[in-house]
Amino acid sequence: MAKKILSDWAISSQAAWEQVEGSTTRPRSPERTVKAHECAAPHAGEDIVWTALKDAEVGHKQAGGNIDCYNISPIDSPVVSMSKTIRATGKLHEWSQDDLNCPGPNAQLEGAAAGMDESKPIVELSNYCQIMSKVAEVTGTLEKVDKYGRDSEMAYQLELRYGELANDQEWAVVGTQQAKDAGSANALSSDPTCYPKDGITPQIPPFPDPEGVVTGARMMESFVPQLDDDVVIDASGAADIEGVENALLEAHLATYMKGGNPSYLVTDPKTAGIVSSFALAAGRHRDIRNERKLVNVIDLYVSTYGELDVVLDRNMEKGTMLLVDFNYTATPVLRPTADWPIAKMGDSDKRQILWEGTFSVLNTGAHAAVTGVDLTTP
Repeated sequence: MAKKILSDWAISSQAAWEQVEGSTTRPRSPERTVKAHECAAPHAGEDIVWTALKDAEVGHKQAGGNIDCYNISPIDSPVVSMSKTIRATGKLHEWSQDDLNCPGPNAQLEGAAAGMDESKPIVELSNYCQIMSKVAEVTGTLEKVDKYGRDSEMAYQLELRYGELANDQEWAVVGTQQAKDAGSANALSSDPTCYPKDGITPQIPPFPDPEGVVTGARMMESFVPQLDDDVVIDASGAADIEGVENALLEAHLATYMKGGNPSYLVTDPKTAGIVSSFALAAGRHRDIRNERKLVNVIDLYVSTYGELDVVLDRNMEKGTMLLVDFNYTATPVLRPTADWPIAKMGDSDKRQILWEGTFSVLNTGAHAAVTGVDLTTP
């Protein structure tokens, strides 16, 4: 490596982007050359590398460079998106479901008196509205400088946070099996135990845990816990692909007998690979008209009990298959997604994004689920 000379380390806004005469450093802008003495004196501890590093925010537009930003992180929320959006009017959203009595013998004597009403009582259901929030913060400099691919850094960060919020909503519905919780704390609480001994600096509860959930916050109940127990089939004991398919058929039959007609099979990507192996395990084949094509996917599963369009959901809990009738799912919204500026506390701008709502399985027998699918060697 060539020995560096003094002009290699000359620092100024000019020398940072132009070739210094006699320097062995690769030029940033080779079309122009300046004399070493034309550069301002260097600051202590700084070298020409510092100039390139001081703009650490990726995406700045600089002379002689082209820095683009590529993001492949998915926004996947098919269950929430395909469910109807309805209005919630309180922290606890309530609805009801009804069903018919099971069929049975019915023969009466001529002229007999009317009997007793044997109709079933209407079932009251409910779920708590959960508050979800994200924050976008951008420094004043980063918002002001020119950037590749975007004019406003704040607008770009808001777009990312909105996508993350959509993923969080989907995860709360199908990525976990959380139980509903009315909550036990309020951020505006005046509990004296929340103050240190000096009684001066307030420590406002509740405090977030490492998982991003605030202790005492209201929690919505996820999809699977809202279903009837007899339409949720545990497939953890399935030893092979045939066993998984049998569990799927059992779940489909269970909801069918209750009157359910699900039309979608929503599953996580790994379990979808098991679904595509159903045909191979049973010796069923697809006619591809002598095309030179290998097909290993099932996008429509047809059983005795109906047709299911297969939908992949990256936010679905692993090993879970949901049989869904979207006529009987809803997303009640108490406060639609919105963002607003937060008071400045320094050289940065901050906006909060917030959504408050819940998820409703409008009829607990209209859907079915297969859980615990785990074939190490499908």
